[in-house]
Amino acid sequence: MKVDITDTLCYWKYNFDTNNILEFLKESYDVMEFIDAERDGHGLWNKSIDESEIKNIKKGYLPKLILDGIGFCKDIHQSTYNSVLTGAWINVVRAKRARQPIRDAKGEYIYHNHVSIAKRNNEYIPDYTFVFYFQMPDNLSGDDGKLFFKDYDGNEYSILPNVGECIILKGDVPHAPIDAPNSSKDRIVLAGNVTFLNNKLKKTFI
Repeated sequence: MKVDITDTLCYWKYNFDTNNILEFLKESYDVMEFIDAERDGHGLWNKSIDESEIKNIKKGYLPKLILDGIGFCKDIHQSTYNSVLTGAWINVVRAKRARQPIRDAKGEYIYHNHVSIAKRNNEYIPDYTFVFYFQMPDNLSGDDGKLFFKDYDGNEYSILPNVGECIILKGDVPHAPIDAPNSSKDRIVLAGNVTFLNNKLKKTFI
């Protein structure tokens, strides 16, 4: 479902099956344990890989969810393509002492977008970013636990995602996940960048 916020900002929301949510969380913690990351973005592989490679991963629940995320993005995408690349990671916003920066010295939320990150790291430029919400914080007040984003005019908007939702943003949308200092639970998501390649029409690699 597409949700239009302004003329220059939208997102898409899908629901996914949470019957195996405990297995999703177990696999997420396994990834976090074996793939250390300074800012709690624990990559499942080192670079974007082709959809066909993900289909060949037979172990665990996360590859199937990543393929579902790619499928959602295919529903959205309107342009011709001949291959799909995806990078995926488990992201945690810890309730206590979040590793990733949430606010700057002035107390304002710190935004990022995945196109800028990809350019900086000389990676494939994502058309979309999907986020599967496995666990959300509790004991919320104010902006706790919300996902903030900006339109192209710099106006701020926010939503509070629910467990069982997959939120999709365009790759260049500035966004900021907010912590929840009074929560007894971390925010845990499976996220991924999706790049649609048409090698004849589009130079996608910087």
